[in-house]
Amino acid sequence: MPLIRKLEHDDFKNLLTIETESFASGYSPYFIKMMPILFGNTSYISLKGHSSQGYVATALEQGSCRAWILSLAVRPKYRQLGLGKALLEMGLQALAAAGAGEVMLSVSPENQRAIALYEKMGFSICRKVSDYFGPGEDRIIMKKNLPEEKN
Repeated sequence: MPLIRKLEHDDFKNLLTIETESFASGYSPYFIKMMPILFGNTSYISLKGHSSQGYVATALEQGSCRAWILSLAVRPKYRQLGLGKALLEMGLQALAAAGAGEVMLSVSPENQRAIALYEKMGFSICRKVSDYFGPGEDRIIMKKNLPEEKN
């Protein structure tokens, strides 16, 4: 059974491994190094023994009840095991507890597995944006409203 826990500063190498195996042109090493510092309260990593499996990075917009799923990545050999769903659930719970009312994300139109997961988890497509990350980098923007936390 994998361990899913909040990101820590020492996770850099594990996060970098997940990122490079998951995305052709992902986040820079500097950004990966900063993830636990900037987003550690609402972001998680999945580990089994000493092997990293996946992570979810989330962030709250300053002065807003809106949050973003910055990245959800699972190493290829650990896909289709429910880890993406488990990581996403943990991130959404943390965002709700932090006061987020809605969660946004961007996803490549070619990533049909991710789109299907997000739709299964209650996200809906808001719009399609051409050249979102530059020429040829189109994205689908998706949104999910979170229930209010009950005290």
